[in-house]
Amino acid sequence: MKIAVITPVGPGHDGVYIKCQKSIASAWTKNQGPFTDLILIPQWDLEGSFGRSERRNCGIQQAKDMGCDWLFFLDADDIMTPFAFEDAGKYTSDYDAIWGYICESQFNDASNVKLRENQLRPTTALSDILATDPFLSIQMGHFVKTSVAAKVGFDESMDTGEDFKYYLSVWRFHKACKTSGVFFVNVRGNHSHGPRSANGRDWRIAVEREIANCKTQLIDTVVSSRLDRQLRNFKANTVSQVA
Repeated sequence: MKIAVITPVGPGHDGVYIKCQKSIASAWTKNQGPFTDLILIPQWDLEGSFGRSERRNCGIQQAKDMGCDWLFFLDADDIMTPFAFEDAGKYTSDYDAIWGYICESQFNDASNVKLRENQLRPTTALSDILATDPFLSIQMGHFVKTSVAAKVGFDESMDTGEDFKYYLSVWRFHKACKTSGVFFVNVRGNHSHGPRSANGRDWRIAVEREIANCKTQLIDTVVSSRLDRQLRNFKANTVSQVA
């Protein structure tokens, strides 16, 4: 299976992407898992004019055109862990998208790597994602089938929260999981800046709105399904009575 690693590189991140790139190469050398070919797809946006969503969507299309079966999304200021390909490979036969534990460090203290406390444990249930503080559930560093990422895509009209809108759609309509693996280290404290950047407060507001929308849609789907079933039963009973 051919896999591509897609990385938007925004303002000020051209330097840190070098370290990110080295971590991918190191993981590939350590253990390739079930994957046979690796393609790196950096999506440059050093002026910040395109935005992460547009860059990721371009990366998805490029990977699709190159025949990649799977994708891994990794931000330029983060690093891949040594056994990411191997650990994800345990789940590629059964799932369409694979997340792992949230692991983090600080930009000025990269050696102090730790799992985020009180985070969501491994799950395959969308209800768990919806019931958990988004800061403690899942993040961008994940494996996903190219066909799924191409179908879902990222909302280019959003400057923040587009990540969770994408996650929720993947979990709702495809087979996804959070595993006990650790696929990347979220290096905090060196965010990219630009005309389409946002802060943590903006992100939380946008994400909580997406979670609320998803809950409403799920409720509407259940209600609609029940009404449809009741209507079918009513029609069947009416026909039976007439006969």
